[in-house]
Order: sequence, then structure tokens, then C-alpha cells
Amino acid sequence: MGGSVRRAALPSWSLLVLAVLFAGPVLMFEGVFGGGQGAIAAGAGVVVGLLLAWVASAWRWDLLSMTAGLVASYFLFGGAAALRDTTRWGVVPTSRTLQTLVIGAVESWKDLLTLTPPAASYVGPALVPWMTCLVCSLVAGVVTVRYGRPMWGSAALILSGVIAIVWGPTHQAPGVIVVVLWWVGLIVWWSWASAIGRARSGADIVIGMASSTTSASTTMGGSSRQIVHVWWRVGMASLMVGAMVAAAIPAGSLLGPTASDRLVGRDFVEPPVDAREYPSPLSSYRHYNKDLENESMIRVSNMPKEARVRLGAMDVYDGTTFGMGAANTDGTAGYRRVGSTIPGRSADTAQTQTTVSTSHLLGPWVPTIGQVSVLRFDGADSASDDQQKGLNYDLWAETALTTGPAGEMNYSLSTSMPNDHADAEYASVDARRYSGTDTNVPKDVDTLASEHTTTARSDLEKARAIETYLHTQGFYSNEDSINSRPGSSQDRIQRMIGADMLVGDDEQYATLMALMLHSQGIGARVVMGAYREGTSGSVDLTGSDMHAWVEVEFPGVGWATFDPTPPRDQQPTTQVNRPKSVPKPQVLQPPEPPEPPVELPPATRDQATDPHDPNGLHIPWMVIGAVSLSLLVLFGPVLTVLLLKARRRQGRRRLGGAQAVRGSWDELVDTAIDSGLVVESHLTRQEVAWALATQWAPEESGTESGGSEDAGGSGESPRGGRKARGRPVAVRVPGWSMFSGAVPRVVTVARRADVADFASAGARQEDAERAWSDVDELRREWASSVSVFARVRAALSLKSLRWRRRARRQAAVAMSKRPWARFVGRRKGAR
Repeated sequence: MGGSVRRAALPSWSLLVLAVLFAGPVLMFEGVFGGGQGAIAAGAGVVVGLLLAWVASAWRWDLLSMTAGLVASYFLFGGAAALRDTTRWGVVPTSRTLQTLVIGAVESWKDLLTLTPPAASYVGPALVPWMTCLVCSLVAGVVTVRYGRPMWGSAALILSGVIAIVWGPTHQAPGVIVVVLWWVGLIVWWSWASAIGRARSGADIVIGMASSTTSASTTMGGSSRQIVHVWWRVGMASLMVGAMVAAAIPAGSLLGPTASDRLVGRDFVEPPVDAREYPSPLSSYRHYNKDLENESMIRVSNMPKEARVRLGAMDVYDGTTFGMGAANTDGTAGYRRVGSTIPGRSADTAQTQTTVSTSHLLGPWVPTIGQVSVLRFDGADSASDDQQKGLNYDLWAETALTTGPAGEMNYSLSTSMPNDHADAEYASVDARRYSGTDTNVPKDVDTLASEHTTTARSDLEKARAIETYLHTQGFYSNEDSINSRPGSSQDRIQRMIGADMLVGDDEQYATLMALMLHSQGIGARVVMGAYREGTSGSVDLTGSDMHAWVEVEFPGVGWATFDPTPPRDQQPTTQVNRPKSVPKPQVLQPPEPPEPPVELPPATRDQATDPHDPNGLHIPWMVIGAVSLSLLVLFGPVLTVLLLKARRRQGRRRLGGAQAVRGSWDELVDTAIDSGLVVESHLTRQEVAWALATQWAPEESGTESGGSEDAGGSGESPRGGRKARGRPVAVRVPGWSMFSGAVPRVVTVARRADVADFASAGARQEDAERAWSDVDELRREWASSVSVFARVRAALSLKSLRWRRRARRQAAVAMSKRPWARFVGRRKGAR
């Protein structure tokens, strides 16, 4: 019974079942992305991976071929599946697509954990569901279809779901019913695939019906013939799963963790700094420029000539002010945590060494100069250490911030100044196109930009024309008058454009110019910082030295600087009268609401505690009852089967004489049936015994399979040791024959049962003990030759119970057709 069975390949349509089961992980990936991006990337990975699995199984690819196909599919379809914004026409990969695919294979895992969901607005994190489902579906398909291992193949399926959970959003869990139904489908698939695998394994198997042959034989592979009732197995598996579902849903609802208790990977990873969470540096401009006009704010030593100190660079307008855009996954834009050396730069290439100290600054912004290579905070106090640990740098903006204590900072810089370029160099190339999404833009900005760029032929000429118009036609004022309010909101810019004259300060003019350039499709950013014209060396910059300007990138050349703000002495010539205040009508105030009554403390009585007091100790009977019922539903069928078989075995053993011997044979037959062997009900005991002997021959047995050697049936060898199994021995069964023959032990048990039925002397109690000893030995031999899983499956099998019920029913039908057989013929139980 313990022969090995070669695993047969499963049919190709099994891949469709895997595709349905992969729908669970696909939908779980969507939770962290939104907008369908996660589901599309994961679904594409499943489709491509299963197609690869089908090709690899059909063409018998080796591991190297499958790996090559996997890598080629990753680069060929990765752009369309996860990086459509970087592709041409949404399908054809570009150089940026290939670069992101290479870098994202490593970086996207951390990026998805550290960004703030939803992740659909970021480029790169969708590679995680694409890679996960591509690899897992390929492994699951090959292992299931080609090697016929559906349970091992499901390990990759489950792994994809685990990754979707770990990389998923915090405090967001799928419904209990959905999860349980998914597991139900998976277990039913295991049951069905196991039955199909048995049918295709090459053994002589009859599916869904009893065998019609009259003899038991073995296959060339050594595996025994079996009757596989496919629908019965699937039905029983579904019934057990249904019981588990009925137990799991109430138990999970009462005892399971809630969504608020859910912990995922992002709970253990510190996310990168999102500069959009901080107020824009531009919002503090009026405070610096007017309230701190004469206060020392930034002190720089060895400052290069014509250099500008940078606080922040903003490129996205939201109707309130200019702010930072989203970070890129490739590290070219966005603040990234650094040590003291900026990635990709070295102190050896720096042209200038300088020191900076700050005070009165608001927010986390760290002033920088030029292209910084090294930024190291000075001081041995804890504040400097925290500032260094919290240092983040944006290579695109050439600005820095720290999550440590801000305001008072002292640090040294190793920096290089970018090369100066003439306008002729900028005019030779087009500016980078603006790809952002400004919102709540004043309605007249594009009209104003078009009016003043009609004669411009290049992007540089358009930018210079807008700069000249604002610089020469506008007026400077930072007074808090009705025409010179602070801020850069939609209403402020709209009023500035609609007024008789342009009035504002650096904040409004830089914002207006950047919006005008964006309306022309030119990528521009607003930079806030400080500088004092014509100074170098040691410089003490005050609030009046704060400025805002505009920068435009010309690929291959650099960033061009534009100063649209009019000179500060270019003041408006007319004074705009403030509107007269109109007194508001007097409104009768409603009466004061009545005071709530004072709550008196409850009276205290020296009595026993009320058993219905909600604050008292209560036994959670509902929880106990639900758990007990769940355990009963879950384990009740298992315990019932085990108890029925134990009761049947003990009942047979307690019978005396001939009935006990016949019971030993019945127990042996039931053991064989539960282990998967075929027992034909119309054969005699001797025929069944010899048929079983050809199948029940454990290869690992090293002792003989015969019964007791002599009438004493001691089972001991002449040397006093245990007899060797594996070959028949001469056995003399009293009442059977005077001739001894070498027979297997199972035949010996059958002979004893026949003697108990047909011999004149019947059977004695000693014969019953020897018969049951042989049965116990045969059960031990079988148990030692098979796996633990096979022993558990046999113990819980219902085959013998159904076989006995069917045999009794057939006997009752035969008896009803022959009423005289009750009085004539063989005695009851002769079979």
C-alpha cells in the first residue's frame, strides 16, 4: 500500500483556475494605488506569467529558458503594465521606461512602503504588483501544470497575497467573508486537482463508479488500483470547508483583529520626507521682508560673487500659493535623506568652502548656495546631531531641509557654482515642457501671456518678454494696503491683473510670471532665497534681502534666471483710497441659553452589587458559546468518524470465539478499504486475501507477512527475536488443512475466519487472540510504510463505513428475494 506514485501533469485549463484565484491578490494590490493602476499592473503580471507558464510547460523549457523569457517579458511589457506615463502611445517603451524598469526592480519596493497612499500619482511603485504577479503566476503555473503539484504551486499564489498585504495600506483590511470565500475556493481547487492528478497519474483507476473487474492487480509503476470518487471527494471537501466557514466568520467577527489593529510593512519603515506637508517657503516672504526687514537672518562667510542663497524651489500652483511637486522614484526630484555628502557628488570637486549660520527662519528649510557637495552641521550638541540625521536634499531644486530642530543652524558647505551662460546659448534650444497640473489658475493669465509674447520666436524670447513687461510696467509695494495685500492666492493674482496698474512684491510677480510661462507650455519654477547685489565674502543677509525669482530649464544648457519684480523704488504714484466703513445694522441678540441642570452624584447604599450592573464582572457567555459552537462544528465531524471506528473495532474485539475471529477479518478489510485498496464484495475471503496480498506488501517491511508459525502463535523466531517480514512462512491453521504452506499473514487471517465459519469445532478464544494479533501487526506494518498524511487520511476516511452500509443493503435485498435462505444455507456472517 505504500508504493510511490509518479505525479502526472495537470491539464492546461488549470491555468484558468489559477487566473481566477489570482484575482484575490490583484484586488488587494489595488487598495494602495487607487484609480485601477494597481489592479492593471497586477492583472497584467498574472496574464503574462500564466502565458509563460503555458509555453514553458508545452515546450518543456528548462530553468535557463524560463528565466530568459521572464526577463524579456519584464522589459517588453513592463512599460505598458506599470509605467504607461513613460511610454510612447502607452505601449512602446522608451529609454526612460527601460531606465525606470532597471532601477525600479530594486527601488520600487521601498518606495511603495515609504510613500503616502494612494500611490497612483507616483511613477514607479506599480512595478511591485507587476513583478510580484509576473513571477508568482509563472511559478504557480509551471509547478501546477507541468509538475502536477497544485498545493506547491499554490504557495506562490499565497505569497503574492502576502506581499499585497505587507505592501498594502495601513488600517485597511479586506472583508472577512471575501477572504474566507477565497480560501474556500483554494481548498476546493486542491481537492479537485488532487483527484484529477490521480486520474492522470497512470494508475488503473475507475472514476465515479465501482470497479467491475473480478481481480485486483497492480500497475507497472507499482501503484495500487484505486476507486477515486471525484465528486464525492470534492463534495466532502466542500462540506468540510463550509463547516470551517460557518465557524470562522462568527469567530473572526468576535475575536479577530479589527482594521485599526492591522500592521503592514509601512508601519515599520520610516517614510521619506514629503515637502508638500510643510507650508511653502513663499508664504513667509512678506513676514521676512517687512516684519524682519532689519533682522539678521542668514550669515555667510566666503560667499561667491553674485551667488544667491536658496531656501526652496516650487513648481506647482494650487490656487493658494506655489508649492513642491511630487517626488520621482528615480531620485532626480524630491527630497531624499542624505548623510553629509550629497549622492553623486564629492568634496574634491567643490570649488568653494563656506560656513552658514541662520536665525529667525520658519520651517525646516536649510539655506544652500550653488550645487552642494557636502553639508555638515557644526557643534557637538544634540540639536546639531538631530539636524544632521534629519538632513534631506533635493537634487532637482538644489535645496535642503532638515527634520531636526530648525531656526538656529550652523553648518559648513562645500559647493560649486553653475556656469554662466549667455542668452544666445539658451535661445539655441527649447525650454523643457511643463508637465505639471496647476489648479485654480486666475482666468486672465493665459490671455495676458499671449498679449505680450506675440512677437517672440523662441522660448527664451517669450520668457524675456514677460520678464520685461512685469519688471518695467509693474510697481513695487509691500504695504498692507488694499492693492498690495500679501499672498499669491487666485483672488490676489486676479485682482492684481484686473487693477489699473500692477502692484505687488517679489511673491506676486514671481508667481504671476511662472503662471504665464506655464500657460505657454514652458516649464518654470519659483525660487525663494536671499541675495544682495554686488557683495561677496562675508555677508550678513537681513529680511530686506529676501527675494523670489523665476528659473526656466533649457536642456543641455542649464537653468536661466529671471527677475520680474520691479525695482523697490518704483512705487505707485497714486494713493488708492480705502473704502469707507459702513456701519452694520444693530441686530437684537438672542437671550442667553438656560444653564443645564447640575448633575448630583448618585446616592450610595451599602447593599450587594447588582448582578445586572454593566460595570460589574460578566462572563462573556456569547463569546464562549460562539467559540464552543465553532469548535464543535469544525472538529465534530472528525471526532465522530474517529469514535465510530473505535467503537466498531472494540465491539468486534469483545465478541467471543468465532464472532471475534470473523471480526478480525472484517477489521482487516476495513483497514484496507480506508487505505485506498479495492475490495470486491462478490469475492470469497480467500480470493480477497490473495488479492490484497498482492497489493499490501510494504516495501520497507523487513519481516515476514505470515501469521503465527505454530499453534501457539507466539510470533517469535526460534532465536527468541521478532520474525523477519517480507516473505511468506509455513503456517498451520487448526481445522484448515493438515498440509502447511508458505502464505502471507493476510491469507492466514482469512483462513482463521473461514475455519470459524465452516469447521465443525469452530474457533476458540485463543484463535481469536491470534487473529487479532495478526491484524494489529498488519496495521503496524502498513502504518510504518506510509506517510503521516496517508495515516491521517485513512483514519478519517469514510470508505469502509459506506462499504459496510452498501454490503448490508445488498444482503438485505438478496435475503428478501430468497426467504427460505433464512433457514437453509450458510450461517449469518459466513462472508
